[in-house]
Parts: sequence; structure tokens; C-alpha cells
Amino acid sequence: MSAVAKRYARALFDVVNEHGTLEATEQELVQINGIIRENTEFENLLTHPKISVDEKKNLINQLFQGKVSDITLNFVNLLIERGREHELGQVTATFTELSNETRGLADAIVTTAKPLTEEEIKQLADSFGQKLNKTLRVTTVVDPTILGGVVVRIGNRLYDGSIKGKLDRFTQQIKQAQV
Repeated sequence: MSAVAKRYARALFDVVNEHGTLEATEQELVQINGIIRENTEFENLLTHPKISVDEKKNLINQLFQGKVSDITLNFVNLLIERGREHELGQVTATFTELSNETRGLADAIVTTAKPLTEEEIKQLADSFGQKLNKTLRVTTVVDPTILGGVVVRIGNRLYDGSIKGKLDRFTQQIKQAQV
């Protein structure tokens, strides 16, 4: 994360935390960032140096005015005014981290070879949540190449209990023993 993104995220966090709109602002930032990232032409337009600040702000206002709070819209416009529109993704990620920390939440990406039931997801969330002393928001990914087991990523931590991971580690041990 860039230092600039952290400063902007912290400033927005402080304002919305004071207003009690932390969760709503996080959702709005994620929504805006997602829409921009999904449409590469729109993203290129917003970050193009020859498009004026006023034109960029008008585009953002036309798209999001009335759909997100004034605080969030003004914040995105501020990023544009300061030439920091390319930082929106990092600002959103940093803001989410700050928000999660305050609420005792953590985002987990759980990868399995087959889809999990709701009960299995809940058990995983409870188990890892107790270890971290946080409530987990779980996103599941199905990847048959892991063969079996589970891979859990929480922030920068990776818990690899997959069969593929175990086989890879076993292969490394054999290679090291042969040297």
C-alpha cells in the first residue's frame, strides 16, 4: 500500500467513524471501485491525463449522485481534484482494513476442491475466527487443482491444508534430502 493511499483512507475513516457510517461507506467505496475496475474503458477515461478534472468529476457525479452518500461522493471527487484517482483501489483496500480492524472483522478466502455447504463454511469461520479472535467474512473459491483439503487466506496469512500443498512440501523435503 502506498503512503498516500493510507493517508487518504485514514482521513476518510476518521470522518465516517465519527458520523457512524463506517459500514455504509465501506460498501459504497467497494461498489464504486468495482464498477470502475470492471469497465476498463471507464477506468482509462478516469485516469487519462488529457481528460479535465471537471469532466472526470461530472462523470462520477452523473453515475453515483443519489446512489451513494455525499461524503463518499465528495471523497472520490477530492481524489480526482488532487490527481489521485488511480489510488482509489488502494484507498478502498486500506479503508476496508481499518474498518475491519475497528469492528473485529477479517476477510477470509477459502479455496476448496469442491463447493462447501453453509455449515462447513460456518465451522471454518468459527474455527479460524477463534484463533484470530475476530469474526470472519468468508469468500469461497472452488479450485479442483488443489485435489482436496482446504486453503485459507486471511490478510497476508496463508493456511495450506490442501493435498496439493502437502504433496509439494513432501517433494521439497525429498529434494533437500537428496542434496
